[in-house]
Amino acid sequence: MLENLREWRANGKLLLTGEYFVLDGVPALAVPTKMGQRFEFHHRRGGMCLVWQAYDHQDQLWFETELMSPERGGGPSATDDSFTARLWEILGAADQLNPGVLQRATFTKGVSTYLEFDRQWGLGSSSTLIAAVAHWLEVNPYELLERTFGGSGYDLACAIAEGPILYERNGSTPKVTALDWHPEWVKQTHFVYRNQKQNSREGIRAYRAAAVSERDKKAIGEITTALLDPTLDLRAAAQLLRQHETLVAETLDMKSVQDELFPDFPGQLKSLGAWGGDFIWALSEESPEKVKAYFNERGYETVIDYEEMVL
Repeated sequence: MLENLREWRANGKLLLTGEYFVLDGVPALAVPTKMGQRFEFHHRRGGMCLVWQAYDHQDQLWFETELMSPERGGGPSATDDSFTARLWEILGAADQLNPGVLQRATFTKGVSTYLEFDRQWGLGSSSTLIAAVAHWLEVNPYELLERTFGGSGYDLACAIAEGPILYERNGSTPKVTALDWHPEWVKQTHFVYRNQKQNSREGIRAYRAAAVSERDKKAIGEITTALLDPTLDLRAAAQLLRQHETLVAETLDMKSVQDELFPDFPGQLKSLGAWGGDFIWALSEESPEKVKAYFNERGYETVIDYEEMVL
């Protein structure tokens, strides 16, 4: 695979239910996004290093580095920028899982990455990277994630999913169930970018520091299961998500995004991913025009229809 792979693509991700609780094996509903990241693998002649180039969603080069083969004295350096250091970490972890791939990867190779969404959106620039490197270097993506970024791994499952999934964490062998879940009411929902990116690791630390009861874990799982009911309408779904927000808010000792910023929103809002940033899921019986106008008037310009966002 290392020598033969020329191009690969990974989907972005959104976790609709189960945030934080998914870390403890609670079933979570997740969806892949139409926007993801594409990877091109080049075989260069006469080189002695891995040339890595990263392009943003506007095809602008935002990062470039050269990683010298360890055989020729290359390796991590204290002067490396943060992204170069992270690449060395990922490649080094892959080499531990599949000895020898680091030398092969950094010798006469080139990688170009192309994001399809804004880097600040939190749709999976890291997870698509881990998924692609794992595929390229033939290692278990969940083990690679555990040795690098950490997290539940639902985003890795979304990277290759063809539609909605039910995800249950179980170490390096999670249970991923493909779902035929396309209820009519989701067409009336939107994703709103909060104008700030949240560090998921900070959110995870807050969750780990909380006293999480088995009763609450069970309740979150039951909400996810209930949301899969094909007979639900928008109001019933909104009620379930309101219960979900309340449970997470109490666990983290935080206000929900609706209580904090949008108490007059005509519908139900749910935070997605790490609380405090990234996207909000907005459910409302109001017209799409009115929903978008509500957020635009408050300075939130990125409001995306469900069907436009989700694969």
